[in-house]
Amino acid sequence: MDNGAVTRDAADGSATGTAAGAAGTATGAGAPAGVGATRGLVVVGPGAAFGTALLRRFAGEGFALGVISRSSDTISRVSAELGEAGYPIAGAVADVTDQRAFSAAVSRLAAEIGGLNVLVYNAKLSIRGTAFSVRADSMNQTLAVNVTGALMSVQIAAPLMADRPGATILLTVAGPRSEPAAGRFALAVGKAGVAAMGESMAPLLAAQGIRLRTVVIDGRVGPAGPLLPDAVADHFFDAFAAPGGTAFRLAPAARRRRANTQLPLEV
Repeated sequence: MDNGAVTRDAADGSATGTAAGAAGTATGAGAPAGVGATRGLVVVGPGAAFGTALLRRFAGEGFALGVISRSSDTISRVSAELGEAGYPIAGAVADVTDQRAFSAAVSRLAAEIGGLNVLVYNAKLSIRGTAFSVRADSMNQTLAVNVTGALMSVQIAAPLMADRPGATILLTVAGPRSEPAAGRFALAVGKAGVAAMGESMAPLLAAQGIRLRTVVIDGRVGPAGPLLPDAVADHFFDAFAAPGGTAFRLAPAARRRRANTQLPLEV
């Protein structure tokens, strides 16, 4: 995942990496070709942490919005919050582990919003447990959502995105941690699987004119930080708008500094 990776410091918005211009916003020269055309965004799993902020960010750039969730309450909440800002949303209730229902939901939303240009896969299932306590069936449940669901989303979305301006698939990935927070071992394994899958599929999709990029959120997202919802939303949009790059990492400044610290050699 190092090839074309971009790392962003949440404190000042600076970015480093090999993807030239990846940190720039897409309002203007940084936008993909066809920026003036009707564009559609579908978010699978608009989580409570930053889902509304992400949708609002893309809506502000002229995107028509669609959301898929297994909870009707989530669809209602997001629709109400975005409706207050004047952004209508097409919603569909579907479980990513139900291939037939999920495929129908993606296709219907793509037609309803005028075409699919960007798909964000943000769905996840997190079951607590350490490496020595998590049950095999629990691991299979999390992998069905966190990995297989992401794979199915890509397979379903790709044909719908052919020839669409700026066609991009964004996969949400958690930051690497040797000890997952709160014993969420299964989630950590699943997100690592999504990252590996994204790296493997990116060249195949690129041959079809579709960009696949992983968005690494390496920290807790919330109103009190350390990662603010609006900053995460901006990071997703930058990952979409960047002219190059495959992995885009957002981390708190303090974590970045710790990661860069060099320990002395033993003597």
